[in-house]
Amino acid sequence: MVRAEDELNITNDQNLDEYVSIDQNTPTEGDVELEHLVLELGGESNQENETDDEIEEIQEEENKVKCYDEALIYVKELKNFAKDDYAFEQIKNLDCHFRKCRDDAKQKKLKQATILTFIQTVLNKFSVLLLFCGAFELALRGHDEKENSENRGIFKELVNFSAELDNELKVHIQSAKLFKGTSKTTQNELLECMLDVYHEEVKKEIANSPFVAVIADETTDVACEFQYLCKGQPVERFWRFYVPDGHDAKSIAACVLNVVNPLIDQNPNKLIAQSYDGASVMSGELNGVQKIIKETYPLANYVHCYAHQLNLIMTSACSVNKQARIFFHNLSGLCSFFSTSPQRTKILDEIVNRRLPRSSQTRWNFQSRGVHTVYENRKDLIEVMDNIESTSRDSSSINQASGYKLKLQDTNFVFWLSIFHKIMPHVEIVFNQLQKVCTDSVKVKNDLENFEAAIQTIREQMDSIIDEIERVQRETDEPARKKRQVEEGSKKREALEICDAVLSQIRTRFNFSGHLVASNLFVSEKFSVYKHQFPEAHLNDPCTQFSFLDKNRLKTELQVLYQREELSTTSGAVPLSILLNEEGLNCTFQETLKLLSILITIPMSTSEAERSFSMLKRIKTFLRNTMKEERLSALGMLSAEKHFVSGIENFNNKLEVVANQDSPNRGSSSSAVAGTLKYTQILKPVDVGRRSSKKGPVAVVVVAVATRPQPNSVQATVDASSVNLDAVSK
Repeated sequence: MVRAEDELNITNDQNLDEYVSIDQNTPTEGDVELEHLVLELGGESNQENETDDEIEEIQEEENKVKCYDEALIYVKELKNFAKDDYAFEQIKNLDCHFRKCRDDAKQKKLKQATILTFIQTVLNKFSVLLLFCGAFELALRGHDEKENSENRGIFKELVNFSAELDNELKVHIQSAKLFKGTSKTTQNELLECMLDVYHEEVKKEIANSPFVAVIADETTDVACEFQYLCKGQPVERFWRFYVPDGHDAKSIAACVLNVVNPLIDQNPNKLIAQSYDGASVMSGELNGVQKIIKETYPLANYVHCYAHQLNLIMTSACSVNKQARIFFHNLSGLCSFFSTSPQRTKILDEIVNRRLPRSSQTRWNFQSRGVHTVYENRKDLIEVMDNIESTSRDSSSINQASGYKLKLQDTNFVFWLSIFHKIMPHVEIVFNQLQKVCTDSVKVKNDLENFEAAIQTIREQMDSIIDEIERVQRETDEPARKKRQVEEGSKKREALEICDAVLSQIRTRFNFSGHLVASNLFVSEKFSVYKHQFPEAHLNDPCTQFSFLDKNRLKTELQVLYQREELSTTSGAVPLSILLNEEGLNCTFQETLKLLSILITIPMSTSEAERSFSMLKRIKTFLRNTMKEERLSALGMLSAEKHFVSGIENFNNKLEVVANQDSPNRGSSSSAVAGTLKYTQILKPVDVGRRSSKKGPVAVVVVAVATRPQPNSVQATVDASSVNLDAVSK
């Protein structure tokens, strides 16, 4: 190392003594240079006329190296650098000290990065386990999760099982003291992060779709869904459950608007349909919701839930006849009779070798399977009741078996069982057709016309049906067990009353009007007629309803469409829309595709909605009985949209990014998961040479944050750790 005397050209003792004896209080040129050097390394200046900005700069520079307090001592001793050789040894020590601190910081930084990566890996594994539990609707937590509990819940037991197959996870579970990741807080935050990732993906699809429809239903809470076009196909996406402030129209409308506004507020014409529970609409509770929504979104036409409508048809049909109502109540009780007792079920299996379907809570299943099963196995069921009467020791079972045996032999019960056995197959067919995801207005119209024709046929054949029922009764029932027969005219009149009620409800509730008439424009069987006589009446309604449609161009495009033989073979709005897009005709038939998109987006069925709405009860029962309402949305999404979630690319990476963002539905950075992931992501771009201003490894801070989140201190630690030791050492 070059001696300081040589650098300052001090050649004699006199000059040296003069230099050393300089008054230390005099601000000489050397002192000024020394002060600048001290400031660069974090020291304090003797000058008192610094401005506020300069003082802040000094404090910032001082904070960067305040962990190296010894540096200031070494620098001050440079004033005596010419006295003896000890000063030069101190300078050497300063350089060595900087290098040692830099190396230590690198090692601690590498250790910290390893710990953070490990924590992130563990969280990714936990998220996979949550996806598995949610997809199969498995209970996450048990009521007793202590170490000595025999059943600590599916999630913890699944984590323990996975640890046996993954040594890295096993080491973490056994050794972690501050952050294991199996707490309910971590589970809930991961679930909310998953829901946020799902929402971001749905938002992208909504942004790329031309039109959107909103579907809402009342359960214990209010559930929201959206229907829109994705790659030419209509899709329904579950959004989440909400607890409105009230149950009046204004509160529910406000709840729906809070969801819809952020998604399509910039394009109010994008929302073209709104659909609610048909039963609630008829009762008046939601009668004002569609009106309030339409004030903000004028093109949001109200559409009935057609699956609900069919249920209302059957309900109305039964309400017009007392005997029909009694029949369905007795049928429901008969099916439930076997489901509540293993002993009864065993006898049923031995004699009938077939189970009776339980009464379904989903409203579109109107006891159709129960009607078929009881009709086909009525004689065997009578034998089952005899067996229960003779072998059972339970008085309640004997009493109920005797009552149901009499019902199975009752002529009125058998009559209605036979009548509904004729009607229910057609009801079940049209239910299944309306529940198809790709159902459009054209297919709905055709399916309902076929259903109406089938009911009309049954009505016309009622005499022969009644004769067949009486013939079967005479052949199978013993005369002593017969009750007084109802007059033939009375039975026929009641049966016709049921058929008339069904037909009347169909014609009233499914009377397509307005824009739905446009579905007739795309009935391929009528293209040959439309070539010569254009259906002007079908075109006027949608163009009036949706003013953004160019009527003249749409008419020209449809005329060309009707002339093309290769297009006339395509039946249905969805296949035609896909064909036009695949053939690259989206610009040629621009207005036609707009109208097709409108017809496809309008919810013709609510199959996904129905599953999601009835899912609320399943989630509460099977997933988390003690869980708060806000977590139901995430679990409902994992169950209802498991195929969609499994198709999201880089799901765990997106989960980490979303966890770093603030969300109104979760604790964000104050949560265990968000705190850990945010800390991990912020430290990723930091160079290896950085060190925290706090004593101890940063990894300890991270683990502490994961268990006891303190967002302010976490952010401060990250900011203070941005010191680059390489630059300081230079």
